[in-house]
Amino acid sequence: MNTQEELNETLLELKRSQQREARLALENRAILDSISAITGSKNKHEIFHELKRTLALYIDFDDFVVLSNEPSETSFNTFLTSNSAFVNLTWPQGTKFNRVLNGECIILFSPTTLPEFSNLNTFVKDHINSALVTGINTDTSQSIIMLLGSRKGQFSMSTRDTLSRFRPLLERALMDIEQKERLKELVSIRTSELKLAREKAEKASQAKTQFLAMMSHELRTPLNSVLGFIDILEHDLLKRDHLDMLSKMATSAEHLLVLIDDILDLTKIESGTFSIQHQWIDLKDCLTQSTDQYDKEAASKNIYFKRDFSTLDSNNYWLDPIRLTQIIYNLLGNALKFTHAGEVSVSATISDKTLRIVITDTGVGIENSRLSSLFTPFKQADSSITRKYGGTGLGLAITKHLVEFMDGTISVESKLNVGTSFKVSLPVNTKRKALNVVEDSRRSALTQAVNILVVEDTPTNQMVIKLILEREGYTVTTLSNGKDAVEHLRINKLSFDAVLMDLSMPVMDGLTATKLIRQFDKIIPVIALTAHAMEQDKQDCLHAGMDVFVTKPIRRNQILKAIESVVQIER
Repeated sequence: MNTQEELNETLLELKRSQQREARLALENRAILDSISAITGSKNKHEIFHELKRTLALYIDFDDFVVLSNEPSETSFNTFLTSNSAFVNLTWPQGTKFNRVLNGECIILFSPTTLPEFSNLNTFVKDHINSALVTGINTDTSQSIIMLLGSRKGQFSMSTRDTLSRFRPLLERALMDIEQKERLKELVSIRTSELKLAREKAEKASQAKTQFLAMMSHELRTPLNSVLGFIDILEHDLLKRDHLDMLSKMATSAEHLLVLIDDILDLTKIESGTFSIQHQWIDLKDCLTQSTDQYDKEAASKNIYFKRDFSTLDSNNYWLDPIRLTQIIYNLLGNALKFTHAGEVSVSATISDKTLRIVITDTGVGIENSRLSSLFTPFKQADSSITRKYGGTGLGLAITKHLVEFMDGTISVESKLNVGTSFKVSLPVNTKRKALNVVEDSRRSALTQAVNILVVEDTPTNQMVIKLILEREGYTVTTLSNGKDAVEHLRINKLSFDAVLMDLSMPVMDGLTATKLIRQFDKIIPVIALTAHAMEQDKQDCLHAGMDVFVTKPIRRNQILKAIESVVQIER
């Protein structure tokens, strides 16, 4: 070989080397770009498509399939594929798969004759005439990567070497897929756990709500009889000492009722189910009624009880009467509890669309250092207060919550051994009220026959309601369950002017009974009588077709006012 030939051969080899280096550089660039794309991929399908795109730049193939199993398994399952014909297939682990799992890349010239491909149907086998196969082992699984061709001899030693050089990319991709799948599984498990926890919490909350409703019913039911009979007896001619006893019983029962409301409200506030229900009310009448009951308590302690609502006009105001009354009860109850001599006063004024209520006493007072904890639940100004006066420390905390829920403010000023003053400010809207004849609280006798159907399952409650109404001149019929009421009204449709319907009764409850009554009588007024005091109970009653909602324990004036709101009474 002469010098010229040697030079030409050297130049040719150099050219081949340069081409090979350029090709390798391109492959390396493609691998790096693909790794970058894989890192940003969201799921295994995006990673798979990126791999397929990159390999297709350097290897000619028809189908791309990734198989996977765990090391303890003896067969592989299709994990990812570009051809739906390979979905849900099982691939036996034969000697060829064992070889590639040891790190080899092999060419299969007649793949369908091998045990690994025995589960393929004839149609699929006819389209597989070549295969380029390698394997990847990760920490938790084994994978087989197959490039399939429809032509005989589609893959060469060169394409095998190319696939070998892409093994780091394949390994990185499968590790990313494994990590993403593991994270996805963890997220799925965590999501399931959170869903289960939420469902348990919702069930617990529902159970708590049902428990509160049940407790409200159970606590209020016996109070209904106690306060009802006291109301009746107070209107009878009894000895003075008997009337004093009844007055003390009534005061104790009223205090117990306030305590029940406070406990239930605190629980609703903490659970986020508390709500305010504004309506148009006669403010002066509401304040007068809510303070009336304290006349007797003040008199029994020889305390001067002063009320001043004189500046209030005859307009209606947009407020929640139940919550306003509860605020008054808690503040006045405390004032009278901690005052042994002197006076307790309550006044209300309105200016700049703001209701201002001031309750002042000449009681024991509070040290300035203890005022900051005054509105904290279960705390009182001094532990000795609990020992001396009793109480739970809930009243002021509930009052503050009520005021704030009504977008108002509450403040306190106090001096030890001098007295205390609470100031409440609530925003109000007003509308002018039509002129009405003021009704005497001592009702005159009825000049017409008014027939009332009372549906109540508790005998003592039946007796209380019957006595109250009959003493006012009403004609009363009593039944013990909703089913009897429906049947009785269906037959005697025009015999009654109103129905007093309890909610919780055996055989058929009051809501179901009212819905059935409304199917054949949409006019007769139905008044709900219930020891359930939750707002949802009120809404359920109204949706069932009831007209008025009255919460037990039922007082004489309360039940008479409810009847007169739906029945035109002539006296």
